[in-house]
Amino acid sequence: MDATTFRWVLIIIAVLLGVAIYFYGAHQSRLRKRSAIETFTRDEIDSAFIEDEQLRDELNNLNQILNHNESVEEMDKIEINPASEAQSTPFTLPDPDIFMPALMLKSSPDRFVSHMLRHDDFRLITGEEADNAIKHTQLDVNDDGYLVDPDQDGESFQIASLSAPGHFREAEQLEFTTLGFNCFIDLETCEDPAQAYEAMLKKIDELVRLLNVKVFKPGQELLTISDVTRVREKLA
Repeated sequence: MDATTFRWVLIIIAVLLGVAIYFYGAHQSRLRKRSAIETFTRDEIDSAFIEDEQLRDELNNLNQILNHNESVEEMDKIEINPASEAQSTPFTLPDPDIFMPALMLKSSPDRFVSHMLRHDDFRLITGEEADNAIKHTQLDVNDDGYLVDPDQDGESFQIASLSAPGHFREAEQLEFTTLGFNCFIDLETCEDPAQAYEAMLKKIDELVRLLNVKVFKPGQELLTISDVTRVREKLA
């Protein structure tokens, strides 16, 4: 083998050796990267597993707390004696004071025929409502401030306010309020009680329609047709 051929053989061997070293190094580098990635992924997996365990413990503690609170609430809902609680009377507001004319308070109840117009829940009637009803029924205010029918001779029947001071002089004012109307007849001063009663019933019917109220007896019981019949028989 001559010198030239020998040099070319050495060059080829060197090149092959360099290529082999290069590919071997590249292969080792890929192996190292793969190992690093697998190690990092395993560390993350292990870390996530640990975090999940911590979260699971926290959730278990939270469930225990919630279960304890629910047990306390259920204990609070237990009725010691439901029968006794059912027998207790619910709290209700007392009925408001109803104004009565002084003459009616001082005299015998048999002296008067009285029907009261009001809401069953004692809701107040406003000044606008009262004034509108008074005008539509064409009632006048007398010297005492009570409502009277101008078509009747004398004061056959009168209507007082159920709220103190009992008169309707300020019914046109917006701040005026009343619990209702007290329609009454003084049997000792009325010349024709039977006729006055019929006239009063007519005005009561008009007021009931305008104010959407109910009619009560002095004892705060609802007036019935039977009650009206008994009054008519008494005055006949």
